[in-house]
Amino acid sequence: MNTRLSLVCALNSFLACACASTKPLAPQNVPERDFPATIARIELTDPGSPAVLTERLAYVELLLSGAPSACGEQLERADQQLASVEASTKTHVLFPDGWARVADLGYRLHLERAACGSEADREDELRTAGAAARRAVELYRNVFDYRSMAFMQFDTAVVLQRLGEHKAALAALQAALDMDQEYGFQEDAQDNYKLLLTWRGQPADPTQIAALMQDFPKRQAIFKFRWHPGDATVTLESRRERLLGTQVLESDANAVLEFRVDADQGSGWSVSYARPLAQYLPGVWPTIQASSESEAFFPPALLPEPGYKVSATGEFEGAADPKVFASGLDARTESLIRASAPSGREARELTDAIETMTAFLSSGLLEAAAAQNYALETAMWIGATLDQGVWYKISAPLSLAGLPRIVVQHQIEFAFTRMVRCTADSADPACVEIVLRATPDGEALEHAMADVRLQVPEARDYSSSIEARIVTDAATLLPYVREERIYWYAALAKDKEDSALESEHLVSTTSYGAE
Repeated sequence: MNTRLSLVCALNSFLACACASTKPLAPQNVPERDFPATIARIELTDPGSPAVLTERLAYVELLLSGAPSACGEQLERADQQLASVEASTKTHVLFPDGWARVADLGYRLHLERAACGSEADREDELRTAGAAARRAVELYRNVFDYRSMAFMQFDTAVVLQRLGEHKAALAALQAALDMDQEYGFQEDAQDNYKLLLTWRGQPADPTQIAALMQDFPKRQAIFKFRWHPGDATVTLESRRERLLGTQVLESDANAVLEFRVDADQGSGWSVSYARPLAQYLPGVWPTIQASSESEAFFPPALLPEPGYKVSATGEFEGAADPKVFASGLDARTESLIRASAPSGREARELTDAIETMTAFLSSGLLEAAAAQNYALETAMWIGATLDQGVWYKISAPLSLAGLPRIVVQHQIEFAFTRMVRCTADSADPACVEIVLRATPDGEALEHAMADVRLQVPEARDYSSSIEARIVTDAATLLPYVREERIYWYAALAKDKEDSALESEHLVSTTSYGAE
């Protein structure tokens, strides 16, 4: 079996996970000369690591933070580092929905050029900066970073004002205020109202601002577990991309599940699925076939799950017949693997591959995945009261999608971000949106990696991150949407070329029938 293929199989079986932010910040009080040395060191020892991208973006951040002295050579170095990130194949996987941070820094770079360059170049640089700011607004929205999204909307307005496009600037600033209202950014709204009044040529004293802020919403979500019997359809879509060597492989998995919630003899609730495997495509083989130099496949996406029971107070009590479900899922997946396997040498490796792939479908693993999904969607919020825009922190054990075998303690941050419509057809925003970010505890990660190296001595590095968006009805805690973006990287010490970088965009949408 190809060494890169072996890498993915081994690490998927044994490795624990570490989380690395996809939006790095420049380290504080670090001399500028440290960045080139750090970048060179990482590229020498671990060229596939996303840490190279992290360091380059942090370096650009530092170079641009010296305004107005960031002209000349300093500005050119920032441009070179940013261009290197944009040209990297890794960014296609590490930032699969677009490079919000790159667009943000691009905005700042062109803003600096407008200040440093000639008057003849000023307008072109400002327009390029404005385009980058508008792009960053959408890209930050895609990764649930709403605060940065609102900041970039404000920056868009400022650029338009500097270009003399006063009417467009007022409209852009009003759009930023609409975001402040929707997401509860009260302090930002006060500053933005002051600027809006100033641009309109109106008094901008505290009394005027207080009058505008009088109706600013102060929202609070109180979550109650009040399930009721009913039917629902769950649609799941998983888009995975992997950088293996220099090639990007892609895989799509999807499933449609019909399930029912029933009262369980008055003592709790049971969730059961009708024909759970009827519409399931595991996404095992890449949709773009690998070249002869990159033989790889994706493990089955764990989209279907066994039925389960919860107590009357909402505690997960276990899966229903997980072994029977796992057996059926195993057979279904093997059949689909054989039916869609590539031809040639990869097909001859199919027998070994199937054993590795279906190992992901054990009853214990499926039950654990069901328990974790239920915890994130429902159990975690029972009895909670969240103020909008406030970030809360807890610690809990989690496994990451795609690497489910080892559970490590994670530091979790979450916030009630806004009110949204439960479904596209809903008339009013009656559901609560929660954004969650998780990173593993450093000490727990060290212990896990030590255990991993006992079984996989070549394991050199592993990192990952997860961000989730959850839409739920606070009055019942019936979930409507779970959207996750997961990134992971793995490498072996024996060969610098043996590394894999993968991202997944998973969307789970639930449509409930009549009560």
